[in-house]
Amino acid sequence: MINQKTGLLLYGYGQASTPFQGGTLCIAAPLVRTAPQDSGGTSPPAADCSGTYSYDFNARIQSGADPALVAGATVAAQYWYRDPADPTGFATGLTDAVTFTIGP
Repeated sequence: MINQKTGLLLYGYGQASTPFQGGTLCIAAPLVRTAPQDSGGTSPPAADCSGTYSYDFNARIQSGADPALVAGATVAAQYWYRDPADPTGFATGLTDAVTFTIGP
């Protein structure tokens, strides 16, 4: 990921292929947004791809904040992040999506 950029994890309970700010949103509505995260990585003024994002879905499940996160649920997720070099002019980007099923 681009270093020192804010991103949000978006997730939902179905897959889609929807144009979104110059990219493709692969999550069906309704979407759930997590709190903003900083990608970290090399300190400014460097501009490189040393940043990372991670999210602990187990902690989210255990918190009960989303009652739909239960065993057997299939979740699609991807990060939406700031990208000042985005050629579409939106200054954002989307990661590839992942899909997983919550186990017991």
